[in-house]
Amino acid sequence: MERLTINQTKIKEYDKVVLSTLAIEVRKSVFDTIINANSGHLGGNSSSVELLTCLYFGGILKFDLNNSQNENRDRVLIRGHEGPVRYKIFSLMGLFPESELKTYRQFGSILQGHEDMHTTPGVDITPSGSLGMILSYGVGSAISAKEKGLNYKTFVFLGDGEEQEGNVSEAARHASNLGLDNLVCILDKNNKQLSRATCESDGGVDIKKIWEGYGWNVLEISDGHNIDEIMKTYSELDHIQKPTFVIAHTIKGKNVPGAEENYSGYHTLSVCPKSLAEQALDLATREVEAHRKKIDEVKLLAPKLIARPNEFNLNLVKNKELEVSVEINPTDVSNLDYSQGYYFEELRKITENGQKMKMYVITPDFIRKDLVEMVSFTDFTKFVDCGIREQHSIAMAHGISISDPNARIFLNFGDAFIYRAMDQLNVAVQGGSKMIIVGEYSGLTQERNGKTHQTSGQPGALIYMPGLRIKEPADVQDLYNVLNWAFTSNPGVVYARLHRKNITPLYRERKDQRNIGSYITHDPDKKPKLVIASCGFTTHNSVKAAQTLESEYNLPTRVVNIVGLNELGEEFVKLLENDTPLLTVYNGSGKVLQSVVSSAVMESTLLKPSIIKGHGFDFGMSGSIGELETHFKLDDKGIVQTARSLFINK
Repeated sequence: MERLTINQTKIKEYDKVVLSTLAIEVRKSVFDTIINANSGHLGGNSSSVELLTCLYFGGILKFDLNNSQNENRDRVLIRGHEGPVRYKIFSLMGLFPESELKTYRQFGSILQGHEDMHTTPGVDITPSGSLGMILSYGVGSAISAKEKGLNYKTFVFLGDGEEQEGNVSEAARHASNLGLDNLVCILDKNNKQLSRATCESDGGVDIKKIWEGYGWNVLEISDGHNIDEIMKTYSELDHIQKPTFVIAHTIKGKNVPGAEENYSGYHTLSVCPKSLAEQALDLATREVEAHRKKIDEVKLLAPKLIARPNEFNLNLVKNKELEVSVEINPTDVSNLDYSQGYYFEELRKITENGQKMKMYVITPDFIRKDLVEMVSFTDFTKFVDCGIREQHSIAMAHGISISDPNARIFLNFGDAFIYRAMDQLNVAVQGGSKMIIVGEYSGLTQERNGKTHQTSGQPGALIYMPGLRIKEPADVQDLYNVLNWAFTSNPGVVYARLHRKNITPLYRERKDQRNIGSYITHDPDKKPKLVIASCGFTTHNSVKAAQTLESEYNLPTRVVNIVGLNELGEEFVKLLENDTPLLTVYNGSGKVLQSVVSSAVMESTLLKPSIIKGHGFDFGMSGSIGELETHFKLDDKGIVQTARSLFINK
């Protein structure tokens, strides 16, 4: 374990009496706030009081009280349920009136049960989501600082139960690989988690050795409630040139009678006997009253104790507005995967080697090194290969996006692996991130890898994630339209599900040349007796099937290509036919496209198809694309057979 000596480190000046007095006031407020709300996380809030009090009021953290969004402020990320301790600190800083504390967890309050950066000044990157994501946010924040030439630090507070999460390991190892010396992770090691003592579920590990093995500097605070020891350790943080991990030994439920003996340290108020919670508040109130004069003095002094961020040059971080409109290369329209090389080469020219647009390209080990060099990603973007860390890559991208909302973030992902990062994707959407994720090799186009990699239900989970926008291009024009829109508008989190089948350009009317919603790609010269709604991989075969249905079976058939799966509305319904069968054909579970199409129809009064039948596959198998199309009846002949059954069975 690395420990710098007192001779190497100048201890920051601080007033121990002031910090101790503030900690007394903060802990009393924690008890009062949680008891008043009749819910909240009692144990963890109490264990981190001194750690956070010293960080904010000991001259360590740099924060601008006149501008809580100062670009060069230090960031602090904590597990979301630790709001009560920070809310009190924020009120002492003057970010909002102390009276707001009485509204904690109440309807309409700015003080949510789990911290929310959109409602509470002083909160940085949220939502905390399931435990374990915030270190990835911190990695993203630290990367952004370096890219923008800023010198702020990002402090991440983890609980020792939370530290068990796999996402934490992903983030820790990657941070070390990146050499993020502006990232500090502080472990509130209170030895308890929700269900039991941590040693009962995680007792065979040595935290210090693990984090040293990750490549971090490791410091240790033997008593995380001792002001002098905390300040000495915090003072060392300016002199370490690697990511730094601080193990702070604390007591969960500090000053709550019986907490040290309780299996969870009274994790939440609900498991703490009411009499003991009230006793803790009573004892804390008495301690405050015993120091009333000093507390009143230091509360007035508190805002003056906050260190200010360094000044910085705004020009370093200014992004320029840019309309992206890359036109397809007529000689490169046969494959969505291959055509991306030309697209990004043109994007490099448009952005003048990245001078006109800050862009990140991120991948969890999905873009080969030779392709990175071929496209010259490192010349005009910040290219980050996270290794095989799907969860971390999206959570890290969220940290980057919130730290630099004008940046364009492109994630190249495997569609087969998106389930693993669904939680991280949800918090990115909920938190208001901006990024485009490309899910490669969708559905049956994973061909010989078999059913474990052939996505079927994944798009259903994506489609019904609130706020996430799903695009599924069928041809290169669709893909370029989606990329141009995403890079120009930066509209939020966009997921583009790509196939890798060789194709030809679809027909579209001139008015639909830039359409990323839905459009007719094949229409008979007479009133349709059937409409096929398709997207992505299956659209070309649907067009071939329509031609066969017309020429051999006298079934005039319209084919509608859907690009925006979860944005179907009246404009889409207008493309259908009233009292006419509607067949949805999809490269995945047939219920996915059938469901979104049915929802659009049911919400409209324009027209009603006579039936809506879904066609797709559930579980795949190894084989060539052609063999799989035939087996699952997703080739043109299979689609013809499925379509005819709608009439034969009448």
